[in-house]
Amino acid sequence: MIYFLKKSTPSKKGLYLQIYKNFYDHDTKKKKTVSHTTLGYACDLIEKGIKDPIAYGQQIVKELNATLNNNYQKQIGDESACKYAGHFLVKAMFDYLDLDRVMNIMSSNFKSKYLMSDLVRTLTYVQFLNPGSKLNAFEKVIPNIYDSKKFSYDQILDGVNFIGKDYPKFIELINHGIANKWKRNIEKVFFDCTNYYFEIDEQDDFRRYGPSKEERKCPIIGQALLLDADMIPIDTEFYPGNQSEKPFIRKKVEEMKAKNNVEGRVIQVADKGLNCARNIYAAVKEANDGYIFSKSVHGKSLSEAEKKWVLLEDNYINKWEEVKNSNGELLYKYKVSRKLDEKNKVVDYDDFTYKCKINPDDKDEITFTVKEKRIVTYNPLLAKKRRHEIQKEVEKLQKKLTYKEAIHEELGDSSKYVKLKTITENGEKVKIATEINIEKVSEDLSYAGYNLLVTSEIDATPTSIYNTYHRLWRIEESFRIMKTYLEARPVYLQNENSIYGHFIICYYALVIERLIELKLFNDEFSPDTIFEFIRSYKITENFDGSYINNATNSKFINMLKKKTGLSKIGNLYLTNKEVNNIMNYEI
Repeated sequence: MIYFLKKSTPSKKGLYLQIYKNFYDHDTKKKKTVSHTTLGYACDLIEKGIKDPIAYGQQIVKELNATLNNNYQKQIGDESACKYAGHFLVKAMFDYLDLDRVMNIMSSNFKSKYLMSDLVRTLTYVQFLNPGSKLNAFEKVIPNIYDSKKFSYDQILDGVNFIGKDYPKFIELINHGIANKWKRNIEKVFFDCTNYYFEIDEQDDFRRYGPSKEERKCPIIGQALLLDADMIPIDTEFYPGNQSEKPFIRKKVEEMKAKNNVEGRVIQVADKGLNCARNIYAAVKEANDGYIFSKSVHGKSLSEAEKKWVLLEDNYINKWEEVKNSNGELLYKYKVSRKLDEKNKVVDYDDFTYKCKINPDDKDEITFTVKEKRIVTYNPLLAKKRRHEIQKEVEKLQKKLTYKEAIHEELGDSSKYVKLKTITENGEKVKIATEINIEKVSEDLSYAGYNLLVTSEIDATPTSIYNTYHRLWRIEESFRIMKTYLEARPVYLQNENSIYGHFIICYYALVIERLIELKLFNDEFSPDTIFEFIRSYKITENFDGSYINNATNSKFINMLKKKTGLSKIGNLYLTNKEVNNIMNYEI
């Protein structure tokens, strides 16, 4: 809106002065000009003692516009005047996947005055723009999303609960949408688990005490996440925090193959937490799949001979090979476990024997043998990081033991670095830490930076196995995105179905971010850059119905101009039409 002085001569009486205002009519989507006040004829104003009627009128206009500008500046300081607009990328990906029609059909039993697809979209936008509690979404975020649908707080809670009741269907739906646009690469699948804490006093059937990734003494739930070879999530599942994560790789891979009619071999890739004899048996013997697992280089599962081999320097069979960057700096080195066969020929695999129970209730274990290639790697950066962590852990223990003997249970994983003695306290036997276990600390320091990879893929090269395994950082990054940018935890909801629903909204946001990052932008920009743009791209309505772009220009915005054809996206002033063009961008 803006005021101006209109001068006209409607009669023989001479100059006639009026103050008009221009503004944008949102109903008609057009500019309008209407009278604000009438000053009258210039001659009448002179008779009243106003020597210069035009200057008088211009001063009034100046004061009106100044007042308007002051009010506007106050609004600028208030976030409610700014509208989130960066979610247009998320909207475009939703549109491209074409999920709305089926989502609304499958939710037709949910009696509501809104479409389920509108709620899922809006809540996914919220996770991208300003995640938090559902109350925060209702009060502060949704009202400030440009052109957003509106929902009551009860509608949001009811909808999230409904999503959670049948969440596998929502996962199946987005997978179907992805499969219709891209051929999914599931020759290799990546798997890992994490957990989320709940700030509640007591555990229940679902939120249980267990080993927390964040080392919090709160009830937790676990999440299993499965990614395809392009590192796009395929599936997720949640389980009570006191359950082992190891069975879920078997369960999820079986379900994935059944849903997608996969009959060929799939190479399962997972960290040492998922590596157990039962999972190896399931992969090779039951599913006819393969695996690349990591293994602790000094754990109980390795023989003393293998532990020594890890640290052994070169000999004529087992030689270290170095991989360097373009500057000649060591990235990592590796060696393969090799032996001489019966024909005195060097081979880089061997038969390894495992034992496991097929079912937890079985009395006896079965013994089976697999052909396996084993590769030990050493990463200097990982070694430095791990040594620092060990030293820091030991320093904390030394401080505790300086003042008093520590109870074993209070030390958690750090207890492996102390020597223990058993005492009787109040009639009960208690283990007490007495001193630092120097031998154990030295052992762990010597193995810092080493990692052992075991695989059924005996024909694969060591570097290809290493590179495949180290793509697991993407799944770790996915968990980081869930926990930081999407703020999947702490969870403010209490009902189990609502908790599921909350995590599925976060999962949708994660999948769409990965599609934007890896499919739309070809992995040229990090998740940090994408989230920063989506959250910072805001627009504020101007006086005349146009919009002011609040976002700072960046390399990402310049790329968007070329990638999307939205040449005006970086402009300071945006017309209503230009904003609509941005919001209706199509992939």
